[in-house]
Amino acid sequence: MTNNARRIASTLVLGAVWMVLAPATSHAQNTKPTTQPAAKPATQPAEPRSQLAIAFAARIARAHGKKTWDQKKAVQADIVLEFGGNEMLNGTLIYDMHTSCARIELKDGTTLVFDGEKAWVSPAEAQVPMARFHLLTWSYFLAAPFKLSDPGSHLEASGTLPLEDKLVTTRKLTFDEGVGDASDDWYIIYPDLATNRLAAMAYIVSYGKSVEAAEEEPHAIVYHDYETIDGVTLSMRWTMHHWSAEKGPFGDPMGVVHVSNVTFIDVDETTFAKPDDAREDKLPDG
Repeated sequence: MTNNARRIASTLVLGAVWMVLAPATSHAQNTKPTTQPAAKPATQPAEPRSQLAIAFAARIARAHGKKTWDQKKAVQADIVLEFGGNEMLNGTLIYDMHTSCARIELKDGTTLVFDGEKAWVSPAEAQVPMARFHLLTWSYFLAAPFKLSDPGSHLEASGTLPLEDKLVTTRKLTFDEGVGDASDDWYIIYPDLATNRLAAMAYIVSYGKSVEAAEEEPHAIVYHDYETIDGVTLSMRWTMHHWSAEKGPFGDPMGVVHVSNVTFIDVDETTFAKPDDAREDKLPDG
């Protein structure tokens, strides 16, 4: 298989995988987990912007160096996704934490750009399905510790749930209608009991599919190998797992993301502008 064909095939698999952000070993391999994850934990009465919710988000953000993060303009990192023993994505991400604009330079020379509204692929003939999804997904998960109190987001009590050999007080992150590309998505936030860092998130992703379909197979991302760069603490390795409220993240990792060469940079109006010879990658119908 040629490099281009391999990349196309890998990205097609990745599209299925990241519909629920790594749910798709069951889809890509035509199998299902032996234990069907619970759809979602029961949510206690909503308490938008309660003092407990504010404090919960603030503890996590502070543990990751939010004050320093907010002073930076943009973060750059190399990101490699391995799934099923194969390399699915390999490139350099640039993310503006103040505008949520993103850029990914793939190793094969393809450029992906999210300008804050539209996603672009250059050259136009490059075959990168779900480019918009990749641009929004990787940047969000890198910045997740700082995103829990974003406008339009809400943290609700979701009970004490297992994470490995511990019981963790969690909160469910939901979004106002119209926030992001998939405002019906939800996350279950697990803080690390010792450090207050973000330890894991269960989630659904309804991008390109119905909420009901997404909730059939919720999954989880677990953060590992934290490093502190210029006062900001970020995870250098993310593993994706099946998830249920009763078990938490379970089973061997279905995929892993390696993050390296993190640095903070300045950007200008050209960084996230539409590239030459580009086509738009539009949001799919639900």
